[in-house]
Amino acid sequence: ESSVYQHFLETAGKEHYERGLQKGAEQGARKNAIKSLFEVLEFKFDGRAVQALRPTLESIQDLQRLQGLFQEALRAETFEAFASTLGMNGNEQ
Repeated sequence: ESSVYQHFLETAGKEHYERGLQKGAEQGARKNAIKSLFEVLEFKFDGRAVQALRPTLESIQDLQRLQGLFQEALRAETFEAFASTLGMNGNEQ
């Protein structure tokens, strides 16, 4: 095997490994954001109503959107207010 080929294998392997680590960290952060969001919503509002939002919230891939929804959940005075915030931009993923 040539040294160029060996270098390519080492470089590609490292890049693939680093991308995998980054993706894993992003997925972990997203999972934690969803968990925290549910904890706030269930603490403030009726758990059954909150569970109805689970499929919608879990379909959101954008971590910043989830973090924004967490802040909205903290500020919302009613479940309906939070749900309407989610409904306004709920199609964004």
